Order: sequence, then C-alpha cells, then structure tokens
Amino acid sequence: MFWSLSLQLLPDETVIEDSSSQAIAGVKPAYSVFLTNKRVVFRFDGFGSTMAQSFTYDEITMANAAKRMFITYLGLRTRTKEHFLHIPQPEYWATKILDTKTRMQLSPAAPLKEAASSGDLAMERKRRELHAMLATLRQYDVITDADVQDKARIIDTIVF
Repeated sequence: MFWSLSLQLLPDETVIEDSSSQAIAGVKPAYSVFLTNKRVVFRFDGFGSTMAQSFTYDEITMANAAKRMFITYLGLRTRTKEHFLHIPQPEYWATKILDTKTRMQLSPAAPLKEAASSGDLAMERKRRELHAMLATLRQYDVITDADVQDKARIIDTIVF
C-alpha cells in the first residue's frame, strides 16, 4: 500500500477503467477507483484536497462488498490488513478488481524479474513511488532540482 498526494501514473502504466466518470446517485462516495495495468488506486476526493492510496495486484488477497451501518463498502484485504473503502458500486468493483488481478497475473505482458525475490520487488516498488513523489513535488515547485537530486540519491541508497 502506498499513499501519495496525487494520482500520478508510474512509467508504462495505463488506466483500464475508473469510477470518476460514472454517474452517482445518493451519498457521494469518499473514494474514486482507478484500475491500471499495474495496481488499483483509490483517490480520496474531499474538501478540495485529494490523496491517493494504491495497492498492487499481488498485495490484494480478497475484495468483496461489506455492509456496515446501512452503507456498503468495498472490503479489500491484503496480507497484513483489511481496508473498508466507501466507493461507488462496491459489488461491481470487487469483482472487477479480482478479475483484473487474475488477468494481470496470467498476462505475459507484465514481465517481472523471476529471479528476484518478493522483497526485492517490494523495495523497487517503494523506490518508484518515492521517486514519483519527488517528481510531483518538483512539478509544483515545492522543491528545487538540487533537492530532487539529493533526495533521489538518498532514496537509491536506502535499504527497506
């Protein structure tokens, strides 16, 4: 799971389907869903700010609709935690996430380093996310180019 301040796609990542273009009746959900070819992204849209939370397909162990106090949530289970997200049409997205996960795992178009351990892949994923966050901060002139280079060098030397 990764948190970021905006929805920024990773290199070679494309959006397959998203919930932000669908019409919503009733109470506005707190999250929008974006299925990509590499991960599922949940974007929190509230009070003029956005935050994105993402899960790679290999992190997700189960997705189902869960009813709590008259509201149906998406129950998303990972190896370490269960998340309940208020999204539009949780039944639809639960099946869509699991179908996409299965399709992406069977697809030879997503080659992974077979010799690498899952720990190495997780470290690389964390580094990519941190580099993407740095790029976003630079894009909005929060930090300078020199700061980006210094912090990128630090990120590359960190052992997770």
